[in-house]
Amino acid sequence: MPTHALILSRGTRTASPTGHQVQGFLMFEDELKRELGLTTELRDVETIDDIRAGLEAACAEGSGFDAVLVMPHWSDDAKELEELFREYHKREQRPSLVMLDYYAPTSSPHFAVLPFVDLYIKRQVLKDREMYQREYEGGFIFSDYVCGRYRFDLEDWKFGSTPDPAHMHKLVAGWNLGVCFRNRMLLNLTSKLPLPWSLRPIEINRRVGSLNRAGRQEWYQFSRAKLLEEIEPLASKRRSTGTGRASAKRYFIELGLSKLTLSPFGWGEVCFRDYEAIACGSLLVKPDMSHLETSPDIYIPGETYVPIPWDFAGACDVCERYLRDPKAAKRIIRNGREVLREYFNKGGFVRDIERVLKPIS
Repeated sequence: MPTHALILSRGTRTASPTGHQVQGFLMFEDELKRELGLTTELRDVETIDDIRAGLEAACAEGSGFDAVLVMPHWSDDAKELEELFREYHKREQRPSLVMLDYYAPTSSPHFAVLPFVDLYIKRQVLKDREMYQREYEGGFIFSDYVCGRYRFDLEDWKFGSTPDPAHMHKLVAGWNLGVCFRNRMLLNLTSKLPLPWSLRPIEINRRVGSLNRAGRQEWYQFSRAKLLEEIEPLASKRRSTGTGRASAKRYFIELGLSKLTLSPFGWGEVCFRDYEAIACGSLLVKPDMSHLETSPDIYIPGETYVPIPWDFAGACDVCERYLRDPKAAKRIIRNGREVLREYFNKGGFVRDIERVLKPIS
């Protein structure tokens, strides 16, 4: 295990995927030091030049770092990033090089760095690693599905690359954006002041957004619109939220008042809403997640969430079933909350760090 790591991050702001990815190091700072002997230093970076400066500092004699976790931006030039890692991988005296991939999809445009890192931590990965050798429309398994199922034209959108099979052992599932101060706070708050299922006035939370800020539909928003179409017959007779954007205050109030929350895929499969819904005590209904591996794992079908098909067929029937069966719904809600509570209260993040960093001991 490394004992002192430099994390080249992109801030710790809540509601930012990059911020969520490193908040665990702050939340569990004492436990990481006590149980694993690991201390960390976070340094903000914004550009590849910033990353280079951070790597140079980590490689300097006497730096004390035995690992450096690098968090590029999803838009960073793939070739430039590859060359950067190649350069520092050659250094005789260097800490372990770790790519920290916070990107939303199970795919990545930056798999070319695999030969030049010691470890590639991704917040969620395909369970069947051989699937990474396949070609997907748009480079991503779900964009490929939307393109094939609905004949949607992705134009030039692509978010993927093919990893070198010889280095696939370096690709590991890390932790996801569920690990943050806000989710722990929401979970604790709703445990102390629980709102019973029977008193929740909103039956279906469908605040999923099918348009972007410019009023256009990206490919994943097109898919979300299909869910809203599918669920409309039920939403028209059951009390439901709106579907457009809402303020953060209204959004969280609605979650806390909702019996059931729909959470379709976005740019990637795992969404903020998944963990927020569970933390707020709402039943999570989501496209089937059996293809991926992530942590905290709240995606146990029929136990911690309710899966529906990727094309949302039968979503109305599924939602109606649980709205009519509070006992079954509350069991799943309770299980999901227990998984998340145990993760926070019993050192789940510490175990994740121990698991993922063990290969570079």
